[in-house]
Amino acid sequence: MKKSTYLTGLLLAASVCRVGSDQLLAAPTARPAAAKATKVTQATTAVADVVTAANAFIATLSTTQQSTLQQSFTATNVAKWSNLPCGSSCRIGLQLSSLTTAQQTAALAVVQAATGTTANEGYNEIQQIRAADDYLAANGGGSGYSSGTYFIAFLGTPSTTGTWMLQFGGHHLATNITFGNGVVTGATPKFEGVEPLSFTTANATIFPAGTTVAPLSSEASAMLAMLNGLTTTQKTAAKLTQTFNDVLLGPNTTEGGSTTFPATKVGIAGSTLTTAQQDLVVAAMTPWVQDADDVTAAALLNYYKTQLATTYISYAGTGNFTTNGDYVRIDGPNVWIEFVCQTGVVFRSNIHYHSIWRDRARDYGGNFYTTVLGTRDVTAASVFGVYPTPITAGNSLQVQLLAPAASASYTLHNLLGQTLTSGTFQGSSVAVPTTGLAPGIYLLSVETPTQQTVTSRVQVY
Repeated sequence: MKKSTYLTGLLLAASVCRVGSDQLLAAPTARPAAAKATKVTQATTAVADVVTAANAFIATLSTTQQSTLQQSFTATNVAKWSNLPCGSSCRIGLQLSSLTTAQQTAALAVVQAATGTTANEGYNEIQQIRAADDYLAANGGGSGYSSGTYFIAFLGTPSTTGTWMLQFGGHHLATNITFGNGVVTGATPKFEGVEPLSFTTANATIFPAGTTVAPLSSEASAMLAMLNGLTTTQKTAAKLTQTFNDVLLGPNTTEGGSTTFPATKVGIAGSTLTTAQQDLVVAAMTPWVQDADDVTAAALLNYYKTQLATTYISYAGTGNFTTNGDYVRIDGPNVWIEFVCQTGVVFRSNIHYHSIWRDRARDYGGNFYTTVLGTRDVTAASVFGVYPTPITAGNSLQVQLLAPAASASYTLHNLLGQTLTSGTFQGSSVAVPTTGLAPGIYLLSVETPTQQTVTSRVQVY
């Protein structure tokens, strides 16, 4: 995708699955954590390209294949991803190897349309990770590894008006891109890993034979540069005492549990860094964020830059990314990136990489979370959309119901649960005033006769 805009509503944290070492295991699913912030989204025109590609792919499939591809957009289904080589036991959708060549081409065209074009990132990186699985299979890994053992699923119906999600993943890869009302509402969670770190292709299955493949080389070098840019004193302050054998917020993280976004940030704050050091932090984020479509990536990076003062960096291990347990984290108000070294599974004498990019407000488009008001898990996306968010105080939030209602009500709260404004309306839409609101995060709740209260977070500038 190439175009983007800053729009849309529905926030907060979501679901995922947790990682272990890369063994042939099934990974259960669950959901992650709190959120704060805003949405950076991609324009309807570009989403239309993804929808066109999605519909073209659907048209190549049998009725049975279509029913496997298209699943419900639920908290359970969005969490059905893993980094493990566990095939369909931990994923949903169609396996590439079950498709004809034409169908595979159409499936990958959807993924390519929805992801970035930067060299070594985005779609190119996805293909490199798939090629790595073929290399593992050819070098003692066995039949559990294959570029064909990657799965594609549509959660919801691809459109420029509703909420849906593209899921594509397999061993060392989980791509989760959420769309709502014609915009991209989330490009995370995004898991990437690779074993071995670098190799040369022996066949032309994905790349020409003799191609050097090193999909996470940009990520590793950028994180190393960030840590090497610290002074000795800063590096001491940034070092964590605990050890890590994997990322914290991979598959199986559960909202409210011990493996959700930590409540307390650790390491050193961006506010203590020089401008040059802050630039290295941004550069370290960039390879992950550029996996999103190009303009969404640029918008996200610009937004993350505004949060640098309260973004923390920390690490464990040697800081060189050469040893099992070497670990680094970037933890901002929104952005969360982890990168860790593990002992190889197939190449036991070498390390391999795991990484995760999350966003507290945008995981799964922010559609699944538990509100701070003590209500149960909600799916605001199935009831209403709200835009623009972020919004400048004084302008009106536009609430759009997915189905017209004879009577409906809205309430805008602050994070303490205090009601700031409320009202009733009929039909499909209403304008919610924000006059006099201070910059910050607010909760917008909507109730209709057929749906109990659902809540979305919005940000006011």
